[in-house]
Amino acid sequence: MDRKQKGKCIDYAHDGRGVIKIKGIPIFVENLLVGEEAEILITKREKGYSLGRRLELLTVSSKRCKPICEKYKECGGCQLQHMTYDEQLRFKKDRVKAALKRIGKLDVDVQDVIGMKDPYKYRNKVQVPFGKDDSGNIIAGFYKKGTHNIINMDKCYIEDKDADDIVVSLKHIFTKYSIEPYNVEEDKGIVRAVLVRKSITNKELMVVIITRSMSLPKSKEIVRDLLQAHKNIKTIVHNINNKRTTVMLGSKEEILYGEGYIEDYILGVKFKISSKSFYQINPIQTEVLYKKAIELANLKKDDVVLDAYCGVGTIGLIVSSKVKSVVGVEISNSAIEDAKYNASINKIKNAEFVVGDAKEFIKKEVKNNKKYDVVFVDPPRDGCDKEFIGSLVKMLPPRIIYISCDPSSLSRDLLELSKYYDVSYCQPVDMFPQTYHVESITLLSLK
Repeated sequence: MDRKQKGKCIDYAHDGRGVIKIKGIPIFVENLLVGEEAEILITKREKGYSLGRRLELLTVSSKRCKPICEKYKECGGCQLQHMTYDEQLRFKKDRVKAALKRIGKLDVDVQDVIGMKDPYKYRNKVQVPFGKDDSGNIIAGFYKKGTHNIINMDKCYIEDKDADDIVVSLKHIFTKYSIEPYNVEEDKGIVRAVLVRKSITNKELMVVIITRSMSLPKSKEIVRDLLQAHKNIKTIVHNINNKRTTVMLGSKEEILYGEGYIEDYILGVKFKISSKSFYQINPIQTEVLYKKAIELANLKKDDVVLDAYCGVGTIGLIVSSKVKSVVGVEISNSAIEDAKYNASINKIKNAEFVVGDAKEFIKKEVKNNKKYDVVFVDPPRDGCDKEFIGSLVKMLPPRIIYISCDPSSLSRDLLELSKYYDVSYCQPVDMFPQTYHVESITLLSLK
């Protein structure tokens, strides 16, 4: 096969790349839409597929639009800005449906994706690495695609504007006080990254400065300058990560200003958000997601609910007023501390939260013959542990609500669960517009 080829895009890969087939071999090409014809250059050949780069667009789809971000082609933060929003939603629905059929062997009624009225500026959590450019200037932004090279950005179209403004301020403040960014290759410097979190309800802001060093020079001056520039900052935290790693947050922290957390509301329930709290990054769509999950659960006043992988207790606390009792389990000790705090500030008495691995917890519950009417499952991207699934099908709760952020791991888990459950309904929700990620809620009813 020649390196230069002409072809028509017939489908999308899981990450939004266009798919051209030549002599039966799929070629994955960035920035190519279904129906478009293009001249491409094959850049890499692998067993069973190839990678290509678009040289010239020969026909243009009506679903193509101009990306609003000038850094879009370089940055790895978004992948779908060249698609109209309705095409993004169609792609995500097809992605969920295809994974369920191919991996899960299931023909599920997948609903249209619930999108956003304004699919920009939705991220209420922003984590930005700091570095230096070739001229020695302090920069901050997303990494260039496939690298750890920082693209300097003053604004991001999917991040909250206040967070963008704080990052810009800190670039100037660190320059003013000669606070050097950390260079992982040379193992030199101080500031690794900055994390900003925002409460959508009361607009409170948390700023976390993550350093390689145990101390943050000029910390009092940094706090003073930040507070003068941004009146909505409620707390500033210094997080220390002194390991030679690209992982951002460390285990040690000191509070420089405020109480070390902010508070937000979801569906009328108050939540404490600390630097490490797992909390959905799109507050508008989070309410949409949880409302739909609760609706599908068809909760009753005498139900006993298990909230597996419960994080800071969001789902469990929201449903607590509708059921007899809730038990939440989460492996993170700090998350469970937050969940218990969240229960106390909301005066919720019928929710219990336990530190532990979900698979070990449910194994003990099965052994003790504990019964649950509804189990909410919201696992990490890799999906549920096999042992967790094994114990779940021994317990056989009447209803399972599976909230997933990855169609492939969801489909793998449903392949096993569908032996015991009818998988009748799947509702995708667009939590991450402009990216290929898609969240979904699946209802499983005991056969």
